[in-house]
Amino acid sequence: MSTALKKENPKMSANTDREPLVRVRNLQKYFPIKKGIFNRHVGDVKAVDGVSFDVFPNETLGLVGESGCGKTTTGRTLLNLLEPTGGKVYFRDDSIYDLSEEQMRALRRKMQIIFQDPYSSLNPRMTIENIIGEAMEFHGIASGDERRQKVENLLERVGLQPSYITRYPHEFSGGQRQRIGIARALALNPDFIVCDEAVSALDVSVQAQVINLLQDLQEEFNLSYLFIAHDLSVVKHISDRIAVMYLGQVAELAETDDLFDNPLHPYTQSLLSAIPVPDPKRKKTRVILKGDVPSPINPPSGCRFHTRCPACFAPCDNVEPRSIEAEPGHFVRCHLYDPEYAPKDASVFDRLPVKPRHLASPDEPIVEADESAPSAADQERDEVVVETQSDGGNSADAGGLEESSTPAATVPES
Repeated sequence: MSTALKKENPKMSANTDREPLVRVRNLQKYFPIKKGIFNRHVGDVKAVDGVSFDVFPNETLGLVGESGCGKTTTGRTLLNLLEPTGGKVYFRDDSIYDLSEEQMRALRRKMQIIFQDPYSSLNPRMTIENIIGEAMEFHGIASGDERRQKVENLLERVGLQPSYITRYPHEFSGGQRQRIGIARALALNPDFIVCDEAVSALDVSVQAQVINLLQDLQEEFNLSYLFIAHDLSVVKHISDRIAVMYLGQVAELAETDDLFDNPLHPYTQSLLSAIPVPDPKRKKTRVILKGDVPSPINPPSGCRFHTRCPACFAPCDNVEPRSIEAEPGHFVRCHLYDPEYAPKDASVFDRLPVKPRHLASPDEPIVEADESAPSAADQERDEVVVETQSDGGNSADAGGLEESSTPAATVPES
């Protein structure tokens, strides 16, 4: 095991003594496929298939992955906005899928969501006062002048003028609309908020402002976030832990520093290698994943990544891997780290782009994922191939999350 010192995360150290706020266990969401005039059921889109994780009080759990991997479906299903196919979600001690409609309505005060699109998530026929204050009145928190005062306070808290309460959504920019969405989520004083790609539709400088606002609000109101995104630099900046999804399952989950310094799953390593290096004098090994992303309608048997994995070996194509705690707090769904299936031939690990720390010899330098933020020109020039041909990148955010003209890398789209 490497003796390299690791920066301690005070939040995660405290979490070891606390109970999770949200527990997700084996969550499944299948969308039925029906054909013909009789709507015959011919299959399912397995959008989420066996996802499990915890979110602790005052913690941000990042959820990353390619488009179509099930991130948004996971967030909406755990809030019971979509009916689950299977699994359990616990908020504190309550199993939310077993609650009555009245009990669920009361619980929704504590579980809110910030939607991805700030343009379509606000009703264009309602004033800002009604958009933010509607939930207050519905849940009996405030009405009349008291509601108006609370809405003005919320607008001020998210950096908008209280006088904006009489305006309509079309009178605001995208960043301002997203701030209104944040104020709406805070209106009921929740404990847990799902941020569903809350900054992906915004410009880089506006992204930085919104991310910093979310962090300030987290400290002030003791919030917990499930932060769904595809921008690796944003997720690294805001998250205490990160879960990487692939084809409806969590491939790896670890503290943020651990995941970037010591990625274990081959898919995670490929994502981190997609971060271009803005220094032309530095060389970096790129991981080129060949072939197409399998269909969630008919996912591969065994490990879902084995058709594209550079380190695939005997059990990968027929035995589904289980989630293994390879290191304390570092979970990975891969046979390479499962004592029952781990290869006896250590040369299998040589096919990995990054050798895990526990296999690196003391004299061998450990190759770490580069943390530099690329320029826009670098990102366009160094586009990562994730299929048989190159894919376009998503908009990116500044590595330091301050207003900057230097964007960073994103997860490649499929």
